[in-house]
Amino acid sequence: MTYINGKEYFQFILKKKLFIAEINSTVYLFEHSRLGCPVVAIKNDDHNKTFSAAFNTIPTDSTGVAHILEHSVLMGSEKYPVKDVFGEIHKGGLMTFLNAMTGSDITYYPFATRNIKEYFSIMDVYCDVVFKPLLDPATFEQEGWHYHQEAEDAPLEFQGVVYNEMKGAFSDPIRHIFHNIYGGLMPDSTYAHESGGDPRNIPDLSYQEFCDFHSQHYHASNGMYFFYGDAPLEEELQYLEKKFDAHFPEKGEKAVVIEGPGIKSPVSIHKTYAVDSTDTKEKTFIAVGTNIAKVTEREKNTAFQIIANILFNSDASPLKNRIVSSGLCKDFGGLYMASSSYQTFMLSYLVGSEAEHQEEFVRIYQEALQDMVENGLDHELVLSELNKFEFDYREDSSKAQRGLDLIGKVMPALKYGMDPFACLENESMLQDLRKKALEEGYFEQLIKEFLLDNPATVTLSLSPDPQKQLSTKAEEEARLQSYDQQLSETEKVQRIARTQELMQEQQEANSVENLALLPSLTLKDLSTSFDFHQASTVKVADKDVLISDLDTNHIAYIDLGFDFSAIPAHLLPWFDIFGTIITEIGTEQLNYMSFAKEVATSTGGFSFSASVYGNIDREKTPRPIAWFHLKCLPDYLERAVSLISSLLSKPSFADRARIQEIVGREFAWTDHSAQSEGYGLAAGRAEAQLSIGGAYREMYGGITAYRALKDLALNYEQREETFLAGLEEIAHLLLNQQNLQIGITANRPQIEHFLKLCPALIKSLPTHRVSRQKPPVMNLAKHEAFITSAEVVFAIQGANLFPQGSGYNGHFEVLKTYFSRDYLWNTVRQMGGAYGCFIQFSQLNGNMLFVSYRDPQVAKTYDAYNRVAEVTKNLSLPREVMDQLIIGTYGGFTPHQSQASRGAVARNEFISGITPQYKEARIEEIISTEVGDLRKFAPLLEEMLTKSHRTAIGNRAKLEQDASLFDRVEEL
Repeated sequence: MTYINGKEYFQFILKKKLFIAEINSTVYLFEHSRLGCPVVAIKNDDHNKTFSAAFNTIPTDSTGVAHILEHSVLMGSEKYPVKDVFGEIHKGGLMTFLNAMTGSDITYYPFATRNIKEYFSIMDVYCDVVFKPLLDPATFEQEGWHYHQEAEDAPLEFQGVVYNEMKGAFSDPIRHIFHNIYGGLMPDSTYAHESGGDPRNIPDLSYQEFCDFHSQHYHASNGMYFFYGDAPLEEELQYLEKKFDAHFPEKGEKAVVIEGPGIKSPVSIHKTYAVDSTDTKEKTFIAVGTNIAKVTEREKNTAFQIIANILFNSDASPLKNRIVSSGLCKDFGGLYMASSSYQTFMLSYLVGSEAEHQEEFVRIYQEALQDMVENGLDHELVLSELNKFEFDYREDSSKAQRGLDLIGKVMPALKYGMDPFACLENESMLQDLRKKALEEGYFEQLIKEFLLDNPATVTLSLSPDPQKQLSTKAEEEARLQSYDQQLSETEKVQRIARTQELMQEQQEANSVENLALLPSLTLKDLSTSFDFHQASTVKVADKDVLISDLDTNHIAYIDLGFDFSAIPAHLLPWFDIFGTIITEIGTEQLNYMSFAKEVATSTGGFSFSASVYGNIDREKTPRPIAWFHLKCLPDYLERAVSLISSLLSKPSFADRARIQEIVGREFAWTDHSAQSEGYGLAAGRAEAQLSIGGAYREMYGGITAYRALKDLALNYEQREETFLAGLEEIAHLLLNQQNLQIGITANRPQIEHFLKLCPALIKSLPTHRVSRQKPPVMNLAKHEAFITSAEVVFAIQGANLFPQGSGYNGHFEVLKTYFSRDYLWNTVRQMGGAYGCFIQFSQLNGNMLFVSYRDPQVAKTYDAYNRVAEVTKNLSLPREVMDQLIIGTYGGFTPHQSQASRGAVARNEFISGITPQYKEARIEEIISTEVGDLRKFAPLLEEMLTKSHRTAIGNRAKLEQDASLFDRVEEL
């Protein structure tokens, strides 16, 4: 069909159509003739079709009603009266993306799939759940909040998935910074409220208010709709109009953001956050937020995104170095909030400071900005950050979920009355911006006008309070007690009965008849041909170079790997901080500031990571490899490789002051992450005694490494000489030709160019030989719990299910899908109130972990884990459910990936011995799975549970209440 501007198609009037070369897509903007809502279609040959419905959801308080509603509409609709529609379609689909998100003034429901049948099926489900959800009281209680008391002698508490999610979110002081800066800058606006919900306010929300919010905000007229990819536009429009016609005979109101007048003079705020330790030294955050512009001012907003990198994030930033070297903090950073609210703002912050440093920080901050305005920004620094920004823009077009990315660019335009086409055309603007920044002092002008001379600024100090968690708990208990005292004995009995009734409802399975209403794929819809990419190898200077010849949009992704099995056990806890230091410290010729500018100028990024690779052949010893990752464009390839070669061939650790700064900064952030979101540490600890890889990871990236970094940071002067000698020893044992493994993902011309550079790169490295060490062995308590300042718990249990590899096959992958998407989802999330629960499993070593996320329970969660063998033994699933589990498992084995990711996966699979033939064999087993194949794993699971390890991390009261589950409970 040919589409003409001004014509009407299925009641959608085409307002504008334009081919945009930058994104190689034709973009259409429609408006519904009756309802007035916009529809944007971005059409191209991408098979990963994407749809999203979005609604302007404007909060007027911090009860989290928009967030709770986002969860709740996915729990069943008029057409699909299924408990947890989201969970059911996730269980058995090929979707490459499926989610729902709540922002500060919007809620949106995106999904993506490569299957055209599934595309229109899930579109139907999504439209029905948002327009006609069931929203019964039980859903509100489960997803939002309710008074929970299971028996007369059981505690009375608040429970609910969003309630517990936000308790976890508010354990993070960074969340408090954003909440207070938003409220301080825009006190009378939409953005002064916490759209996700403040745990203190969530129980203020009534069921009626919850239902009313849906009625007010989920009318089609208050929405915006997006299509992306190669699906037929005619069918998309026809489908959407059928939904509109069925549910919305009249135009509705569009919800509008409340902007508020904003502040006109500086504001100072002091708040506290919870810490579990009495040691509060250097744990204060200080932040400065400044109102900048409206989101509609595109060039200005783009400029400030680059300015934020220049000022706050580049290691070459004179402002950053001036503040960090002053001793006021462990780290200084910032960002520009360009599209999450109508009013944009600049945020800078100190990490690891003291409240009394606030005035001095503001003084240095303003003096440094004044110097930049008067003397001009460093030309090389501006150039490097312009290059980096443009590189990131180019790389965006290669993302696997390109549709989501482009929809994310268009959505603010529709929200705030901008031109959506302009948001997709940026190259001309970037060229103009480059000229103005380099030749006309544009950035300096903006800094002066909007940062120096702007009184609309909020300064926040957020200090640690060891009593905060106790006082918050006391307030919560007082509120519950007050409520309890208002009830009669009959009402108290009714409350217990309602709790038990809700728990019973949560345990009830969906009927076969209701499940049959959901659209689903069949096994016949699964492709039997696969496009698995396999890396090839070529010898260069007697070294294997792994090659992935892929269309990466002219970006070369280079990996230089070094086997680190020569690193002795006593140095492994410093290995991760070594990687951070060496990628930032500079070379003998370039100090760290000059090095940072050169990295930003000639590369798209330079980073370090460590991995331990098991092998399909269990007889082979796992390989620990440290990777240096480099990405660059063709014109900079030789320059980038030369830069990294000079760094790795002769690393320099002479800048002692800089090294101390990095150590302090890394501990501040690592401690912050561990205290609020420590599940990664707990999972690593549980795996530490299960395999060689687990022991390695615990040593260099787990609790062992965390404690070593803490000791180093807090006692740096005493440890400095030993630590610096350790860095030298690690570099000597790691960076040599013997250990080298090279990989590249790029198009053929760049690969050929890189191969010509490889001999010199290899030759530049030292040639000395090193001896492999015995792999580390961890002797830890079997069951451990670690106390942090989090309001929730992360509970992990694991063991090695297939010690010698025997017994594993594709059938187990289906059982794993059942555990993650059915059993654990129902027991730990729906019934237990955790925000999430999932399985980590490696087919290369047989380790399996059960992991709960932002969990209010401890004993109940472990009880759910310990029932998996019994559940498996008695498993009985209808054929339809089995097919859905098979399809969902199949989708995980055939993921949608960017070209860069395909190259990285091919590299890893080559090292681990995984071939396309191996994966195809597992897929054949997956597709042929019967429920009897799943039951066969029950004895293995039973044996696993007898030898499994438990590790939990999180809230003190919750862990101490169930201390009997652990051999020891201690502070992290």
